[in-house]
Amino acid sequence: MTQRTHLIGQYKATLDGEGRLQLPLGLRDEMNVRRPDFRLMANLEPDGSICLRERAHWEAHVDSLQQAAGTSTRHRRAILFFAAHSAFVRCDKQGRVRIPDSLLVSAGMDRQAKGRKDLVLVGNFGDLRVWSPERWETFGMEALEDFEGGVGSLLDAPVS
Repeated sequence: MTQRTHLIGQYKATLDGEGRLQLPLGLRDEMNVRRPDFRLMANLEPDGSICLRERAHWEAHVDSLQQAAGTSTRHRRAILFFAAHSAFVRCDKQGRVRIPDSLLVSAGMDRQAKGRKDLVLVGNFGDLRVWSPERWETFGMEALEDFEGGVGSLLDAPVS
């Protein structure tokens, strides 16, 4: 039985000169990055973030996308776009993850830009989202409106 990962919280991070981000210690421990079979996938999400998932979770996600797409040309194009904006990534012994430049640029982040290369890491229970601070701020304001507008009531729903 696979242990369930619970990635939660919001963390500030920066990209180093080689385009790597340092995962916070608590997240590294929860993800158990020292496992010999630990592998990560990165992909661009429709909300403008980069999603980091363990490889097994990513493969299950891809399977569900492919099943849901069926024969719809529109859905198949979306899956091709998803595949084109996905990459295998590694976590080194220091807990750094190198995200390809193409994904960073697509998500509004650029390691070539002058000045600090700030990021926001957000735990999303089974995966980790990487945001540019600007996109996270915009997303956060919209999500807060949804939360305050009643969608937050789903948290009050009885658990079956």
